[in-house]
Parts: sequence; C-alpha cells; structure tokens
Amino acid sequence: MTRREATVTMGEPVTVPVLIPVEHKSTPACINDPFMVDGKAYGVTAMSFGTPHGAVFVDEADAVNVPTLGAALGSHVLFPKGASIVFIQVVGKESLKARLWQRGEGETPFTPEAACVAGTAAMMLQKVLQSKVSVLMGGNILRVEWERGGAGVSLTGPAHLLEGESEAPCGLTGS
Repeated sequence: MTRREATVTMGEPVTVPVLIPVEHKSTPACINDPFMVDGKAYGVTAMSFGTPHGAVFVDEADAVNVPTLGAALGSHVLFPKGASIVFIQVVGKESLKARLWQRGEGETPFTPEAACVAGTAAMMLQKVLQSKVSVLMGGNILRVEWERGGAGVSLTGPAHLLEGESEAPCGLTGS
C-alpha cells in the first residue's frame, strides 16, 4: 500500500512586525531577536502564514521543556496577541526536527503552518542552504519548499494530515 501525499501552498511568509503582530522596532523584521525568559535570551524569528508564530532554534529538540518554555515565549509581552512557538533542531544539511507549542492548545504534534515556519525560518537564517528542507514533526516527515519571489511556501506530506486545511490561506493539490 502506497502512502498518498498532498501539497498545500501557504503563500509568502509574513514578516512585517505589525502584521504578525510582534513588538519589534529595530529592523524591518523580527529575525533571531532575543526574547528574555527567566534571565535567558532565546533567539526568536517571528512570522505568520495566518497566525503568529515564533521560531526558536535549539541544539536538541527533545530536551526542550515545550509546555513551559513554549508558554513563556508564546505569551511573552513582545507577542501582544500571543503566538505559537516552534522549536527547531537542525539535524542535517537538508533536514530539521521540530516541536510545537500551539497558542491556546499547548504542545501539539503538528500543524501545516508550524512545519512551514520551521522550514522557512531555517532558510531565512541560512541554517539550510537549499530551497527545500525535510521537517520531522509529530512522527511525520514533511517537505517544505520556498522559492523566494515565486509561488511562496509549499508543504508536502501525508494527505491525511494536509487535506481539510483549505480554511487556511492556502491551496491543496494531490500527488
């Protein structure tokens, strides 16, 4: 039995602080900016594909206390409406592992938007040097592709995870 895949097109990432929203005034976008939690600085890259997210790169995704740190960063004063937080570990030249603290839900295995945030943030910060990256999230491998100036970010993965996501600002195609 073959696994059916689907692709969703998420559009371009929103990085303008007022549109995310994130309180940020020093540069045009909030890219790897320090957010202080309990005396420690965490580099946060803020973006949105429809809802506010913060991407945080970590050495070991499995070692992060996602419920505690995710809640602290997601409700940080710099995110006036709150945000979902994606913790991302670079595991290879073209692969990432990600865990999600979802705003209003707590730790969640996966959302299409969070997988796209992980992949896009890795490309923005040149953690991966390709326009494609695999993201291991919630036990699934997803492929994020971002052709800057093209059709935006697309996500390919198991159809049962991606179908029904049409209420998000994206389109769905089957494979």
